[in-house]
Formats: sequence, C-alpha cells, structure tokens
Amino acid sequence: MHMRRFTRLTNAFSKKVENHACAVALHSTYYNFVRLHQTLKVSPAMAAGVTDRLWEMTDIVDVLDAFEAKRKREPKVTFNVEPWRIGNGYYVTVTLPGSEPKRITETFATDGEAWRWIRNESTAWLHQHRSIAADK
Repeated sequence: MHMRRFTRLTNAFSKKVENHACAVALHSTYYNFVRLHQTLKVSPAMAAGVTDRLWEMTDIVDVLDAFEAKRKREPKVTFNVEPWRIGNGYYVTVTLPGSEPKRITETFATDGEAWRWIRNESTAWLHQHRSIAADK
C-alpha cells in the first residue's frame, strides 16, 4: 500500500518504464534502510546485518551523489552509423575518449543492421580491443 506507482488509478502512475524502475528502487531503498518496521523494531537492513544504524534520507542522497560522481568519471565511448560515400551500405565508427573516430571494418546492408550490431555486439568488440591495446 505504500507504493502507489503500481496502481493505475492514481496521479503517481508511471507512464515510462525507466521512471517506474527508479521509483521502485528509491522506495525499496527507503523501505529497507530508512523505515522502522513495527514487528522488527529495526529496519530490514539492520536486521540482516547490512548496516548497524538507521539511515536517513540524506544518506540515500549521499549514496546517489557518489554513484553519479563515479559514473561521470568513467570515459564515454560513442558508436555512430554512417553511410559509405561510394557504393551502398553502412559502417560503424567508434570514438574512444581522447582519440579520433575509428572505422569498424564490417559493412552492413542497412542502418538497422548496424544499429543492431552496436546494441548486441559492440560491448564484446570494445572489450576485445581494450585487451589488445593493453597487451601492446
């Protein structure tokens, strides 16, 4: 009854899955770390031994700030789809932090195939190329 995002008849209903996931995560954190439970007389996190004190909302904000700061420090890798200037087809370029864009040698018939490759296989490609660069 505390999480009204699950009922569609309220103003708090989530229309986007991302917003719903964030709201559920925030509520779960509050429920497990901040709220005192009547039967336990402590929070579930304290009962499980995860923490030794009752958190406040400022503690949750501090954890979120630390997460965002760490995420901003991580270098950003971008993939783009571009058409071949001569002939048909598309190719993918990758831009690593502090370097020029590099062309990936694979040729794709449609831009949809190229975007599918980015979505499904770019992580493996990036991992392989970073391990090769580390070996040199």
